[in-house]
Amino acid sequence: MSDPYGVIDLASLKHDPARDDAPRGTHEVTVTEQELEDVIAASSTVATLLVVSSSRVPEGPQFLATLRRLVDAQAGALRLATVDADTQPRVAGALRVQNLPTVLLLVKGQLQPLFEGIVPDAELGPVIDQVVQLARQQGLGTDGVDDPADGEAPEEEPLSPLQQEAYDAIERGDLPGAVSAYEKLLAENPADDEARAGMATVQLMSRTQDADLDAARAAAAERPADLDAQLLVADLDVLGGHVDDAFARLLALLRGADAETRDSVRSRLLDLFEVVGAHDPRVAAARRRMANLLF
Repeated sequence: MSDPYGVIDLASLKHDPARDDAPRGTHEVTVTEQELEDVIAASSTVATLLVVSSSRVPEGPQFLATLRRLVDAQAGALRLATVDADTQPRVAGALRVQNLPTVLLLVKGQLQPLFEGIVPDAELGPVIDQVVQLARQQGLGTDGVDDPADGEAPEEEPLSPLQQEAYDAIERGDLPGAVSAYEKLLAENPADDEARAGMATVQLMSRTQDADLDAARAAAAERPADLDAQLLVADLDVLGGHVDDAFARLLALLRGADAETRDSVRSRLLDLFEVVGAHDPRVAAARRRMANLLF
């Protein structure tokens, strides 16, 4: 399978209430256009590292993971604020971002550029230390979030035997085995959100495991009326993190569609909503658009 985007993080199928693409740091906030002013205001009490990035950035997830770890190690002396340039282009524009990722320091409402691009892990530590030292010189405190070091860290809820069975099957590449485990989970509890999400994700992986991205895109471009071709590209887009593109492609198919096409597209959208997660704002927006087009 040709896969320039990478693959789904299998660990995301473990217990994760928020169903985010990656676990957020203890001292992290996600910035949207509506929340930017609050983040700026909060910088009057705690220094904030403002990071603008995108899922399209090579090594971006690892870079963010390192920043989360380093910021959390400061026990609240520094806050991390992350901006997804794909979903929040107006915020990125307001910050005058030219390259991704861009890292800025926000102190007492004032922005100061720090660096652009991926910085090696070994160099990030000293940068964070300097930022914290500056924050202390400015008389800034902490963000008020309890430091896990002050008490015992909460233990992660153990997986049930069937959840573990599904996860183990995925890790060894046995997608039918994972589907079987999720089917058992859903038979026991049809309202199990995690099992529904896991099932949808495994089914997505099954649909795309033998697909060639370039060939799929070429087929969809040559045959815009070919429903299967359009559905496959939408699947590949979600798999690669291009969620908005996937949803836009499928929603466009609903305009003037016959009943059979509408049912197929609606079903695929609902599956992909489960994969992306109900907490994702892109899902809420696409769900509203789908309802308007269907009803």
